Amino acid sequence: MARGESRKRKPGTPDYRKRFWAAVTAIVVAAGSIGVSHAGFTLPNQAQKQVQMAAAETEPAEQTAKKQVPNAAKRSLELEDAQGIQEADAAAVADQSELESDKTTASGFQSVDETVYATENLLNVRSGCGTEYEIVTQLNQGDSVQRVGIGDGWSEVLYKDKSCFIRSEYLTTTEPGSEEATVTAQGAEADAQGAPVSNGRIVAIDAGHQAKGNPDKEPVGPGSSTMKAKVASGTEGVSTKLPEYELTLSVSKKLKRILEERGYQVVMIRESNDVNLSNAERAEIANKSGASIFVRIHGNSLDNTTVNGTLSMCQTATNPYNGELHAASYSLSKKITDSVCAATGFKNRGVQETDSMSGINWCKIPVSIVEMGFMSNPEEDQKMARDDYQELIAGELRTELMRIISK
Repeated sequence: MARGESRKRKPGTPDYRKRFWAAVTAIVVAAGSIGVSHAGFTLPNQAQKQVQMAAAETEPAEQTAKKQVPNAAKRSLELEDAQGIQEADAAAVADQSELESDKTTASGFQSVDETVYATENLLNVRSGCGTEYEIVTQLNQGDSVQRVGIGDGWSEVLYKDKSCFIRSEYLTTTEPGSEEATVTAQGAEADAQGAPVSNGRIVAIDAGHQAKGNPDKEPVGPGSSTMKAKVASGTEGVSTKLPEYELTLSVSKKLKRILEERGYQVVMIRESNDVNLSNAERAEIANKSGASIFVRIHGNSLDNTTVNGTLSMCQTATNPYNGELHAASYSLSKKITDSVCAATGFKNRGVQETDSMSGINWCKIPVSIVEMGFMSNPEEDQKMARDDYQELIAGELRTELMRIISK
């Protein structure tokens, strides 16, 4: 074929060139609609001319339709996007509303905003969520604070615009003097006229010692050939001269009162100083009482007046009489000691494990001897003689006993 001559297409044969350039045109139009030209997509000059020529051969109506279709599709997409944004916004608002109605703080406390009132006197307000934190202040019954969070047994409150913590069980939303409070008080008064309302949980409490000791001997444990004095009268305060048996009974009675106010049944081993009960006999009373734990309240003493602090005692794991109770007794002793020390500021002397105490060896339930402080130390002696300190110690004992029994 000579140069410049064009090959004639046979009748009925498709014009492939037009189809090719029409396809290229479609690609370019599509590329433009999705911004390919902005990505550096360009055609050679000759190809651009061919595209223009092919486009010129297209019917005007068809060309207009092609322009209208992308525009219509674009408008449709814009409407769908707008609708989708509105729906997403609405869903986000609903989700946020749901979150705000069940909001939880970073510390795991459920957020609230309400006024609460102390149900006890000398209620500890702590700097952190736990009895190991320092006491910032104390509330008396009826005092109000703003509660902003509720967690695992604790309430987060605001005190002088600072975040503090109080055990939730000692707070109520019922305002003192309100009709609801009056009805509650009348019910409590009616209960007080009869036997305490028990929640089925029993605690045995022994106020250590008695007015007159008994030097007669008894076995240190069941079946033991080792003998020990039945009971001593105890020590006395180096400064106050307060007898230990009076101190222990005073604290024990306070503990009994506040436990019963919470619906617990309390078995007191003694309620007067004029008794004659050996340590083995005291343990037997606790064993038969149905109590789940036995707490023995004592004051400590040494010749060295500088020694101070709180400690507790339990049996060893190899105790030949009740070693199987060691784990429970140790846990009871440690929790009590930690709680009392956190409240009073007394030195924490930990738990002493011993198998020499007949009052422990005869027990068949978890037991702890609590040495509240040293009566031989002038400072601790004077503090323990004060009624407010006795209430403080009893309150901490009550808190831990309730927590332990409820598990």
